[in-house]
Amino acid sequence: MRTIIALALTVAALAAASPIMAQTTKKKKSAKSKKPAAAVPAAAAAAPAVVDVKPDLNVKPTPLAATDFQFPKYEEFTLSNGLHVYVIENHEQPLVTVSLTMRGGEAYDPTGKEGTAAIAGDMLGKGTKTRNALKIAQALDGVGASISVSTAGESMTMSASFIKKHSDVVMDIFGEQLRDPIFDQGELDKLKQQYVASVANRRSRPLEIAQALSRKVIYGMDNPLARRTLETTIKAVTREDVAAFHANYIRPNSSSLAIVGDVTPAEAKALLNKYLGEWKKGDRPEVAIADIKTEPSGVYFVPRKGSVQSTVIVCAAGPPVRATDFDATAVMTSHVGGGFGSLLFNTLRETYSYTYSPFALLSRGRRYNRFACGSEVRSSVTDSALKVILLELRKLADEGPEEEALQRRIALEVGRYRIAFERPSTVAGVLQNAWLNEVPIEDVINYTRRIEALSSGDIQQAAQRYLGMFDLRIVVVGSPDVRSKLEPFGKIREYTLDLEPAKEAPYESAGMNVDELVAKHKQALGWVDAVQTIRTTAAAKMIFQGKEYSGSMTRLLGRPNKEYSELDFGVMKQQQWVDGGNAWTSLMGGPAGATAADEAKQLALEARMFPLVTMISDGYTATIKGKRDGQIEIETMSPIGIAERYFLDANSMLISRHEKDDPTPGGNVTTVERFSDYAMNGGVMLPGKMQMQSTVLSMEFDLKHEVNGTVDASAFRPAGQ
Repeated sequence: MRTIIALALTVAALAAASPIMAQTTKKKKSAKSKKPAAAVPAAAAAAPAVVDVKPDLNVKPTPLAATDFQFPKYEEFTLSNGLHVYVIENHEQPLVTVSLTMRGGEAYDPTGKEGTAAIAGDMLGKGTKTRNALKIAQALDGVGASISVSTAGESMTMSASFIKKHSDVVMDIFGEQLRDPIFDQGELDKLKQQYVASVANRRSRPLEIAQALSRKVIYGMDNPLARRTLETTIKAVTREDVAAFHANYIRPNSSSLAIVGDVTPAEAKALLNKYLGEWKKGDRPEVAIADIKTEPSGVYFVPRKGSVQSTVIVCAAGPPVRATDFDATAVMTSHVGGGFGSLLFNTLRETYSYTYSPFALLSRGRRYNRFACGSEVRSSVTDSALKVILLELRKLADEGPEEEALQRRIALEVGRYRIAFERPSTVAGVLQNAWLNEVPIEDVINYTRRIEALSSGDIQQAAQRYLGMFDLRIVVVGSPDVRSKLEPFGKIREYTLDLEPAKEAPYESAGMNVDELVAKHKQALGWVDAVQTIRTTAAAKMIFQGKEYSGSMTRLLGRPNKEYSELDFGVMKQQQWVDGGNAWTSLMGGPAGATAADEAKQLALEARMFPLVTMISDGYTATIKGKRDGQIEIETMSPIGIAERYFLDANSMLISRHEKDDPTPGGNVTTVERFSDYAMNGGVMLPGKMQMQSTVLSMEFDLKHEVNGTVDASAFRPAGQ
């Protein structure tokens, strides 16, 4: 059945680029009848008194006229030590906040010592040359102030909040923590104990586990932006590591500070020169962040015993923040799962009641980003929720958003953005993010104008570019019992709660070599040498990104290396012919075209009736991995370098499963075929059922076979060939 799988993947690839298999639902704009408002008498209109006019409840209120948005004023300068500064004035209250962003976060942790950056940040408040941790806490508490540090990705942020009259007290401590931390060993030991406890506690939060695994899947398992702290990595961090991190990355010339509140630019400059002017610049080492390396398609599953819910995430790589289509991708993300009115809210929550709070997010990194959407759902609807999500993403790429829904979404995003600027801290955050990601200030200022100019086509193009079926990966954290529900979505790769690949049971010896295995398999099949032709027909069902299609399959096999395969699902029909060393394919009912020489050679090999029986004579190499869970696993390599894996039932010696990495436009996709209900047909054992799963699609076939029936030789070549 392998050629059928190749056909199915080709069909799926074509469907991704054409509307053939798209939903037929048409976009409709809501149109409510409107009654004209009651006229106001002319006399009443002229009178100066207030007229009591009742609103017409049948008329939808119109929005107020938009006001021109002006980006808030700010001042910008740089201290002599290289510290970049923004000043945002707000004199309504005598409060000041300081936010210092440094280029030095978790991505710069030494390998095997993940957690160094976070520990170094927290250790800044655990003692300086003139104050120990207790004195720092007492001084800040005495003036109602706070200083905190957080790390994420490639940055560390140190923040302080205080009443203006206590500026000297707080900024003196702030500056000393940056310049002269002592990294007391006793404080470090206590802090590491807290971190170890937090790592253990993290295993109880499935959403955090799923998000962390999705970062690994999209960025690459070993990418610095996806690494995760463990008890072992925390324990490996030494005082010397923390001091080295401080010396390398906590420097003014690789930092940006925003001071917000009851302060003028002149006051800010004097305050910062006084307490941060002696903070010495230093050479920041170059840090090589690996390029994104998305893991293969499939399902990444973390079994968590006792879970009554599954955390499901569908994720994909996104554009860098400075890409021209980042804004469209961000709005698309909000349209998918940005709260009330979003696609997943309307379906997962309102239509199916699978969850309370679906989500979608897009990170904002300088070089690459991650799109993720999903929710926490009942274990019983894990697969159903995934089907709904995939269907909504597919529809968005095929049809784009409804224009009216998109305009509501844009208005919401623009309104949120502008309202947020009522808080001066928002201005500081936006400016510092622009500095960190090297985004021009003009882009920040013109953000809402760009958003308002987006069209439905822009959103659809973003969905097509980043949410194609070959781009999506699935992450699930849930009860071990839901594993079987995930099989229709592709090959399952299992991970521990610490996001390490799960260890499988060791192989036992199969007790035979390859020749002996082939002989036993041939004996189990029956009179294979007497078989000249096999005609297989099947009722077929295909689930393609959440939508189900019914159809049929026909397959003819003849000796030697002859095959005709046909898939027919009504909206599409695909055919393939193989006649020895030649092969042809007809897609979507079009004319048959000859396949490339290498592909034709592989198709000829796959046209074998009993592939394992002839694999050695066909030039395959084969290795028996061993026996595990009652299955004997064999790895094979075709003469042109195609790797496959076969699993034989150790009792029957018949093929129960076959795995292959099929090439697609988006890279290799692992397909898994399962065979069952073997029965004797014309002297040989043939399966009655076949299932195929991949991330792209799943198919089921109820097979009927005719052995050594009449088959004309012309059936293996298209008409005219």
